[in-house]
Amino acid sequence: MSLIRELGAAERIYCREQTDYGNQTLVQVLIISNKNTINESKARQALMKLYQDYCPVLGYKICPSDDQTTLVYKLKDEEHAEQDLMSNFRYEQDIDWHEVFENELNIPFDNENLSRWIIINGHILIMSFHHVTVDAKNLFYIGRRYLLLCSSLTNNFRNNIFLEPMEKYLFNKYSYEKISDLELKSQPIRPNPIISRTNVRHFYFSKQILFHLIDQCHLHGIRLNSILTLITAHAYYLACNYNDEKILKIHMMVNIRPQLKLDYEQTGMFATVFDCFVNINQQSTSSIWLNAIKQHHDLHNRINEKEYIINCKNDTDLLKMINNNEYFSCDDVHFAFSNLGLLSNTNDNQIEEHYFGVSLIEQRWTSSILVGISTINDHLCFTITYNKNKIETNFIEKWIEKIYYLLEQI
Repeated sequence: MSLIRELGAAERIYCREQTDYGNQTLVQVLIISNKNTINESKARQALMKLYQDYCPVLGYKICPSDDQTTLVYKLKDEEHAEQDLMSNFRYEQDIDWHEVFENELNIPFDNENLSRWIIINGHILIMSFHHVTVDAKNLFYIGRRYLLLCSSLTNNFRNNIFLEPMEKYLFNKYSYEKISDLELKSQPIRPNPIISRTNVRHFYFSKQILFHLIDQCHLHGIRLNSILTLITAHAYYLACNYNDEKILKIHMMVNIRPQLKLDYEQTGMFATVFDCFVNINQQSTSSIWLNAIKQHHDLHNRINEKEYIINCKNDTDLLKMINNNEYFSCDDVHFAFSNLGLLSNTNDNQIEEHYFGVSLIEQRWTSSILVGISTINDHLCFTITYNKNKIETNFIEKWIEKIYYLLEQI
């Protein structure tokens, strides 16, 4: 097996520090048009081709370095990798894909096999990945490429992309530094070991609502992300039955790719987290658009000022922050928000809906709730993953009801 490289700082968040409690799982669901049924035999062949020609990361494993001081990626030999891929591939009929989606969020990864693939009823593709290897947008493009391969195994695609693990270039100046307090050693025992704890709820809005929002965003000169953040926050306020003024703290996942200089082509994004505070009272729902404009400009000023670089100049800073957050509590964060934006479909618009979520490990993530949004095939798709040990299902249903209500109002 050949060494690829050491894991970077952010990758260690997902990997080494969670070994006792299961690594974070990223799950994606692609709903395919019924006219594009995926054949099992072709699907298996396509998975092999995806690994061999496009995504060598599917053949990676994570293990200690030879000197036992850090974690590294190693490339399995091809036969070993192919056997592992096939052992993690399932083709199912007549099972509830919503239940499979939720179950996948609650199955941690080992460091030997970093992906799972499930096709249900020939037109639903569920992909589960160890979050250390890809982010949500990269995972979508892997899924889209895989569907194209399932349709045609000929190598006729332009711009072949060889995906590297997600954090190869996290900051403008990336360095691998030997840090004495990060030797491989057992972590402090945390309470509440990993159990089934992540629930998921997903839904989408019609193209009429989507087109109306887009038109209004163009009129106000802001991005769709800004108004969706405000709508979701105001709906949260209403679902909580607050009467007094309230400041909601949101962890906004922001694409910083435009700020990074990469030496290879990679479709996807690199996200960082910004604290965003939304001040809401009983009357503020009438001024959602004005607040969205303000939030849009405030956030983009912070991005342009490279706030994330100032806060964390290199992987050493990030690792120190991780160590300081060993007992990190996210109780003051109301929810995290990640909008992948408009996703490019296949040429024949195979993909009708797209949902994604992550396992919410106690005390090791930014919030007990993640709102994930993507737009494809004129569908505005929402996925809410939440820690069911901390959040009531009834609250999530009420929150969704208020989101619908506000979207209809504006």
